Amino acid sequence: MFRKQPKIDVKPNSIDRKLILAGWLLIAANFIIILIAYAAMPETIATHFNLKGEPNGYSSKDSIWIMPILNLILYYGMNQITTKIKPWNHNYPTKVTEKNAPKLYGMSIRMLTWLNLSITALFLFITIQIIALGYSQDNIRFSWLTMVFVGLITLLPFVYIIKMFNVPKE
Repeated sequence: MFRKQPKIDVKPNSIDRKLILAGWLLIAANFIIILIAYAAMPETIATHFNLKGEPNGYSSKDSIWIMPILNLILYYGMNQITTKIKPWNHNYPTKVTEKNAPKLYGMSIRMLTWLNLSITALFLFITIQIIALGYSQDNIRFSWLTMVFVGLITLLPFVYIIKMFNVPKE
């Protein structure tokens, strides 16, 4: 866990920077969608759902702002971890050497970038789900799609761990 790892400075590459920008755009979209929909939303909206996607908690429509604000805070924090903390301070499932460090460090940054973007997409999707449910009297159930998002977010680190194990050590 606290192994000495080679101090090779690897920064986010152009793809990582595009993914980070995409995340900021999703956060902006989250705020814009709420701004557009807010006036027509009912005064009480669903704010919690059970595993079947049925609403089981309600609040005032002002609570919809919690989603993009929390998303903004989380995204900013994760971006700081991804871009400011040196990758040799991250934990790796395999031995880091001078030779494989640049590849592993780049993969760590890419994994964190994808994870951050995926969580932001999930927040946007949940916001859209809450707004759609507020406009409709029917129980619109997107729980299966929410579970797909959560499953993908959960699997993403494992995919990168497997990829890291396949990076040659020497």
